[in-house]
Amino acid sequence: MPLNIDIVQILLHMLNFVILAGGLTLLLFKPVKKFMADRKQYFEDKEKEIAEGLKENESLKAEYEQKLSNVDAEIEEMRLNAKNETATAAKEYINNAQEKASAIISEAEQQAEERKDHILDSAQTEIGELVVEATQKLLESNATPQKTHELYDEFIKSMVRDAQ
Repeated sequence: MPLNIDIVQILLHMLNFVILAGGLTLLLFKPVKKFMADRKQYFEDKEKEIAEGLKENESLKAEYEQKLSNVDAEIEEMRLNAKNETATAAKEYINNAQEKASAIISEAEQQAEERKDHILDSAQTEIGELVVEATQKLLESNATPQKTHELYDEFIKSMVRDAQ
């Protein structure tokens, strides 16, 4: 061997290299390649989720903007409904108050009518008593026309005073 090259040694080194390369391929390259593929897939999935989230956010944003533009109309509608309800409640309150007022007025009129009847009855009784009294005085006294006129005048004046 001219340069101290041993073919067997070279072949053994080559065999060692092939075994080492095959072993490293099986033990390291395939798991690392699988890890890298999984990692790539994970990030692609995350990108898809983010893109879907962005699309959903955009649709929600558009929906909220639409709702915000409709809020004024909804507020106006709610205000009108509240106004109508208040007006209805006020009308009911007024109607109830008018009914109560009518009932109170009719009761007062009825009481006034009863008082009037009572006063008329008592006045008629007093008038009757006064007539009887005047008649007795007239009969007791020696009635002269002058005295009769004085008694009638006195009677009428007392009646006017009593009426006031």
